[in-house]
Amino acid sequence: MIDISKEKFVRDKPHVNFGLYGGLFVTVFVIAAGLTYFYPDTILPAYYLLTPGTSSFRDSMLHINRTLLNGVFYGSLAVIVGAIIVKGKKILQN
Repeated sequence: MIDISKEKFVRDKPHVNFGLYGGLFVTVFVIAAGLTYFYPDTILPAYYLLTPGTSSFRDSMLHINRTLLNGVFYGSLAVIVGAIIVKGKKILQN
């Protein structure tokens, strides 16, 4: 058998897996937004940031804003935690 490759491939750049972080963000976003949609007056931080003390069942725009804010907050938090975990594993492997 003839060896076609002349040199070994070396990756010098840090590898960023956007698919992992994107999937993590979307999954946590959907879960947090869904929970906030059904329990809008109990899940933090949107309840305290967007007109606290008012019921979002009466105001549909407040309900949507709380849902989106919690989805983005918890999705971003999950991506940050995931990035820290992946980076820590790479550091420990080296």
